[in-house]
Amino acid sequence: MTERITKIRGRARTIVYNVVKYFEDEKFNRRSKFSFAQVNKKAAAATGVSERTINQIRKEGRTAEASSSKIKTPIKKKRSKNIFLDNFALVALKGIITSIYTVRKEVPTLKKILAAARQDLEYTGSISTLRKILIEALGYRFKKCRQNRSVLLERPNIRSWRAKYLRAIRANDELGANKKPVIYLDETWIHAHYTVKKCWQGESSKEGVFKNDSPGRRWVLVHAGGETGFVEGASLLFKSKTKSGDYHDEMNGDNFKKWINEKLIPSLKEPSIIVMDNASYHSVQSERLPTMATKKADMQNWLQGRGIPFDEGMFKPELYMLIKENAPQKRYEIDEIFQNHGHQVLRLPPYNCELNPIEFIWNLIKQRVSSKNVEQKESEIERLTLEAINSITKDDWIREVNHVKRIENTYWENERLDDIQEFIIEVGDESESSSSSDDDDSTLGDRHAMSGIETMDEDDD
Repeated sequence: MTERITKIRGRARTIVYNVVKYFEDEKFNRRSKFSFAQVNKKAAAATGVSERTINQIRKEGRTAEASSSKIKTPIKKKRSKNIFLDNFALVALKGIITSIYTVRKEVPTLKKILAAARQDLEYTGSISTLRKILIEALGYRFKKCRQNRSVLLERPNIRSWRAKYLRAIRANDELGANKKPVIYLDETWIHAHYTVKKCWQGESSKEGVFKNDSPGRRWVLVHAGGETGFVEGASLLFKSKTKSGDYHDEMNGDNFKKWINEKLIPSLKEPSIIVMDNASYHSVQSERLPTMATKKADMQNWLQGRGIPFDEGMFKPELYMLIKENAPQKRYEIDEIFQNHGHQVLRLPPYNCELNPIEFIWNLIKQRVSSKNVEQKESEIERLTLEAINSITKDDWIREVNHVKRIENTYWENERLDDIQEFIIEVGDESESSSSSDDDDSTLGDRHAMSGIETMDEDDD
């Protein structure tokens, strides 16, 4: 069997192209009886190069001849950088947009946001990647404005969801001494190589903190807390078994339910308001609606069981639309569990993790772990994490809750203003100003996974 060539440089590609032209000339001059479709096969057999590569070299050769140039060695594409922003960084990025708009009274252009993100967040990605983050991780969308330029607007259904959430929180606050405790829950991870980025160190000294770029093994942390501190007895910390270390690979509806039933609910001393995001394992529905993948007979049974009339001759898309039109309000298993124990569930609006104080608490914990994780030993990370959790005080929680209250009030006051507009991010031509190398970095490591966000349809409530 002919050995295939794995790497073909410019000169070799020219030789291969000449072989291709030889067989093309043979066919064109009718000296051979094979078809044009067999040209690539014969050239591949003669050179030991795959037909796919032969086809590519043929295109390169024709392009080179048309421009009177040589066939060049293909440039190996750089491996894309993985630009990752955790929830805390996303909150800070959103704060940058807010401050440019409300404090500086300026339109927060991508260039202004990029400059601030590089200075304050040590962001290393390109302007085009930043643009993707704003859309995919923070829930903005593009729209044409009157000046015929593209602008990025916060989606109205997210603003509506946030208004409902804020109204419920404010109604509870207005009860004063009779208000229910608000308990915020969330999940995060701690990896073994968390450490400080800078430290004092002599030029010739071998002492100091040495950065390990590999994240190593990770620990998943699940907890809940409020103004009085962490809920005692509700902590769950375990080593990740998956390669990614992402807690969304470890947590699912069953595991989350188990934590709720066995750790959190028994630790709650009085009826409370439970605040959580809409991650998939928080949002397992009590009754799953039929989808387009459901069998037609099962769709008909669903409609029939609810007394909804339909025609036997209807096709699946028609039945599906009928199901959507008559779909009951979504009911979640977790909500029902909490309600059965006298608690109320409030779900954070998507892309608004800054309204959850525990996100800021996670940042404190990770800072305290990194400050002591000098040796970066996996055997020590669990102890350091537990110490960091225990070091979080009631005052820490009060400070972060008050910080979130100020954010809530800002959102509320903005929505009350008649002339308030959506935050506008001017994108214009500047989004195209980054060089081609800038586009090599990817948008997010696992954007939805890290932010606890499930993608919303535009018509969701």
